[in-house]
Amino acid sequence: MFVVIGSVTADLLVVCHTPLRHLGGDGFRSSNLVFTEAPLTISMGGNGGNSAYVLAGLGAPTALCGAVGRDILGDSLVDLLQARGVNLDGLNRHAAYATSSSTIIMSDAANQVVFHHLGSTAQAAYDDMPGDLFDRAGALLISGFPLMSRLRAGGYALALARVHAAGGITALDVGPAIGDAVTLSEILPLLPFTDYLIANTHELQVLAGTSDWTAAARQVLAAGAARLVIKQGAAGASVWTESEQAQVPGFKVAANVSVGAGDSFNAGLLYGLRQGWQMQRVLRFANALAALVVSSPRGVLDSPSLAQVEAFLDANP
Repeated sequence: MFVVIGSVTADLLVVCHTPLRHLGGDGFRSSNLVFTEAPLTISMGGNGGNSAYVLAGLGAPTALCGAVGRDILGDSLVDLLQARGVNLDGLNRHAAYATSSSTIIMSDAANQVVFHHLGSTAQAAYDDMPGDLFDRAGALLISGFPLMSRLRAGGYALALARVHAAGGITALDVGPAIGDAVTLSEILPLLPFTDYLIANTHELQVLAGTSDWTAAARQVLAAGAARLVIKQGAAGASVWTESEQAQVPGFKVAANVSVGAGDSFNAGLLYGLRQGWQMQRVLRFANALAALVVSSPRGVLDSPSLAQVEAFLDANP
């Protein structure tokens, strides 16, 4: 079983081609009204929610640990996850805290403004997650690290150590680099239990406190990371160890929705590692999965099946 710990968020996507700086005034008037051709989309979101949804779409048995509210958005996310077959025994529902939400105003895939409410995500706690999920985990992914403050106090360490001791694969994504971002000193105690540390180039810079992501990568490895997986967007991805580096380029696709690209990559990474594939194949599979998600009309909601990813790889040798 794959176990994902992470934020679970309702993404409200609005496509708006009018620059927001040109709008103004209160009330409902022509000076601040924009007619949009595309309807509002309520999508699966959050680092953990996205990865779990995509993993389950590959046919992998997946459990999600996190928190949502007892509200309409929480009901919508639970319905999406249950329809996908995700085990929600570790998803706590809070009556006093709203479901995390991101209202995303997009002009295109590369330009967006996000209004985020953290809500119940900050209430996720290790003690609310069934221990047997970790005992049965063949792979554990921790994502959305900075957003779950109660888990930062020790819960992450307990989950990683438990799965690691049982022989499962453990992966920790340090992003996103927002709010009280993760520092290298904070994750040092977690490195002995982490098989794969994951970050994009910006997150690496923030983690190590340097503007040079390659220098940051070397610093993280010197601190004790066994394997560092670096997400590089359209350029693909690489894995670094103390002794070697492997780079796999990305796929050229027309990006439609960038939200969830990194989470989809994480899902593909864990899936490939769990199959025992060679790292080059793992990274290529993860890149393909992310490419299919960002090029689809509905992003994560259109995440592909295993057969669809394999067909894409066959068509793009």
